[in-house]
Amino acid sequence: MTDTTPQVSQSDFEQAIQADEGSFAVYNASDQLAGTGPGEETIGGDSAVDTIVNVGKTVIDLLHNSASINATEYANAVPAGVDPMTLTGWASEPGNISRHYKASSEWWRVWQADYDFQVGVSYYYGASHNGVGRYLDYVAPWISVSYLPPDFSVDVRVIVPNHAMNRGDANSGPIAALPIQLSVTLNGFFSHLVSWSQHYNAEVVGTGGGYWH
Repeated sequence: MTDTTPQVSQSDFEQAIQADEGSFAVYNASDQLAGTGPGEETIGGDSAVDTIVNVGKTVIDLLHNSASINATEYANAVPAGVDPMTLTGWASEPGNISRHYKASSEWWRVWQADYDFQVGVSYYYGASHNGVGRYLDYVAPWISVSYLPPDFSVDVRVIVPNHAMNRGDANSGPIAALPIQLSVTLNGFFSHLVSWSQHYNAEVVGTGGGYWH
């Protein structure tokens, strides 16, 4: 089966974010992807049929959290000049994309650390304006901690653009797509040995899809 899921190009992503976080690290060990993949309802196309903007936050931080927590600040992708509160038709449950971090070691390896936590982004999707389009609201990061050693914490930063992308066309109407740059940093007591920082690109779509790049 041919994959026709719309994907954001790296150049589009960089122009939308307009921020340079430096060289991104690649983290593969015990890294699991959950809640992702193209939804059947995702609509392709890149015709500009409407202007979609983020009237929420562009930088959202969850700093030094050692317990499960959801961000109180959020981003969105709505029609320019339209109050998000006037949009109707939201999906009954939010969408989610997440990553799972887990590591364990022998007790005598004091320079290593055991941990088990998830980091993700939740978002409400599917609302329309005057019966047209699919938009996003309450796009926010979260942390779910199963275990962290004493004096350890996780920092999460999400960066999104002021202007969202439009994945719709003249037939489908506007389909909001919000590119996301997510950074995860584990801070430990043995900071020079067990602390690390990882960076990812993702995208969430007004039809409910969420994808890591």
